[in-house]
Amino acid sequence: MAPGNINDIVAFVAAAEAGSFVGAARARSMTRSGIAKSVARLEDRLGVRLFHRTTRSLGLTDDGRVFLDRCTQILADLEEAELSMSDGGGEPQGLFRMTAPMTFGRLLVLPLLNDFLASWPKLRADVSFTDRVSDIIEDGIDLAIRIGETRDNSSLITRTLTHQHDLVVASPAYLSVAPAPHHPDDLLGHTCLNYVSAGQKRAWRFAIEGKTVVVKPRARLSLDSGEALRDAVVSGAGLAFLPSYVVDQDLSEGRLVALLTNYAAPPVPISIIYPSRRHLAPKVRRFIDLLARNI
Repeated sequence: MAPGNINDIVAFVAAAEAGSFVGAARARSMTRSGIAKSVARLEDRLGVRLFHRTTRSLGLTDDGRVFLDRCTQILADLEEAELSMSDGGGEPQGLFRMTAPMTFGRLLVLPLLNDFLASWPKLRADVSFTDRVSDIIEDGIDLAIRIGETRDNSSLITRTLTHQHDLVVASPAYLSVAPAPHHPDDLLGHTCLNYVSAGQKRAWRFAIEGKTVVVKPRARLSLDSGEALRDAVVSGAGLAFLPSYVVDQDLSEGRLVALLTNYAAPPVPISIIYPSRRHLAPKVRRFIDLLARNI
């Protein structure tokens, strides 16, 4: 790719983020006409229109939104590659603000965070483990972890970290007095325990005849803690629908039994999300690398 092509992409991203050629020119220390010419050259090469232009506004077309997502990711990757080669990538320091879902954060993120802080004494952390979705930009969050599909947002970069596999589980004690279900429809005859996330009862997902089917069994007990729900199902209180990372050890040691595995739905993505900034701080970049290596 010619160097000028990269410059045109940078100009396009700046215009999309600023919402105007004037704002992009100010951000990039260029002239308005320079930004406009770069965008025009890019549109000519691609053969598509990237912006809807009026005398008062500048808005992305559908093609423009798709292209922006790819360009933002590419530029971020280039910047991270350059930073990683300069002076060891910089030392993490200052305040690191992060949010993650409650159970996932407690079980998987917290141990890594403790090691991370021990490795970088100049770093402090302000962390929220909650199932409520925060406004990353508004709340000044450096990094968020989200489970499930995420919304497109040109101000944020989203990367899939791993996937969550959910299982229906029960204890041997429960199954000694209740027959194991052989089809999701059989759940109607069982005592089910539900997980409540951000005030909403979590649906149970199954793959039936090639389609993902959502089931919301009537629950006798609902809890807003994944770990409390795990404790309840181990004690024999009923069936529960839980992530594998919550129950893997219990399954391997015989405290729980996995059920309806032939109807397991496709896993859901677990993503890391962070603001689209010109320079990704070492504290964020290094923690992302730590997560990617260990989860």
